[in-house]
Amino acid sequence: MTGCSGDETALAPTPTLTRTPRPTFTPVPTSTVAPTITPTSQPPTLTPTPSPSATPTRADNISPLTGLVADPAKLTRRVLAIRVGNDPEIRPQEGLGAADLVYEEIMDGWVLTRFTALFLESDAERVRPLRSARLSSLAVAPQYDAALVHTGASDAIRWLISQASFVDLDQYFHGAPYGMLAGYDWRGRMYTSTGAIRAYLEEIGKEQDHLIEGYTFDPAPPTGAPAPAIHIPYPRSSIADWTYDAASGQYLRSVQGQPHVDALTGEQIVADNVIIFYTEHRKTDIVEDSLGSTAIDIVMDGSGRAVVCRDGVMVEAEWRRTAQDRPILYWDEEGELITLRPGKTWIQLVPLDYEVTFE
Repeated sequence: MTGCSGDETALAPTPTLTRTPRPTFTPVPTSTVAPTITPTSQPPTLTPTPSPSATPTRADNISPLTGLVADPAKLTRRVLAIRVGNDPEIRPQEGLGAADLVYEEIMDGWVLTRFTALFLESDAERVRPLRSARLSSLAVAPQYDAALVHTGASDAIRWLISQASFVDLDQYFHGAPYGMLAGYDWRGRMYTSTGAIRAYLEEIGKEQDHLIEGYTFDPAPPTGAPAPAIHIPYPRSSIADWTYDAASGQYLRSVQGQPHVDALTGEQIVADNVIIFYTEHRKTDIVEDSLGSTAIDIVMDGSGRAVVCRDGVMVEAEWRRTAQDRPILYWDEEGELITLRPGKTWIQLVPLDYEVTFE
């Protein structure tokens, strides 16, 4: 928060470079090495009855990401998928609490996590600190036809992104909507605003005007086991906890045992839905840093176990990806689509052997 009073550059600190259709990066082999993960216990096997792919329907003024009433003009904008860092040295982040939906993932090196914050109807005057893309970006952005906002990537991942169909706003090639904030090192100084990104999308002709597919929502609480607290044993610097607040009907987020606040508001980050997304974390040979840490392939194709937490209860679920360009949805043991509580959602990507506790 001390950086808020420091000097800052304008939102055009870096030149806009001309990007070639296919950068001359050498792609890594497509095969990956399976991770050495030994599950401590087998998750329950869900055998839902066959169900058709759900296509949620909603009024033009209901958000596909939050289920809340919003300005219809905002709901047809392009989703922004903004990569946000979580290094302890740069907390608290700015704008993270404003996002409509957030993914959290373990980073290469297995010492911290990083976020992909999705903005549709919501806005933030500043989102910081911006960080680089990872393999997960190739799985998240297409689900929402999003513009990926990030500060670079390794050569191999940049090459893979260049072959994808979603809008890529890599800061190296699109400098205009990015700025650098004084008082922080390289981990915490890069920022943008949703307004700057949207103005740039309009300028380059990449904004859109249609409603994406999204989730289904129902304010009525589901039937499930109590889940007043959720503990996610991420690496030590990123251990996450959610505590249910019955007064608001929301979960309050903590990190490393302390309330996780947004520096723009000073308020603790909250979520109406917390989804524990169990999936395979595969080792790859894509080197991400000078220490030789390699990228993690977090599998988001096919199906797997999930736990959907809302209204203080947990529902065992199966996640299913039915198409690359549709959000992953969640199904209960009876084969019924699980509805979310209207509001903000956090999706916690965790390895298969993680012992997340709900108590």
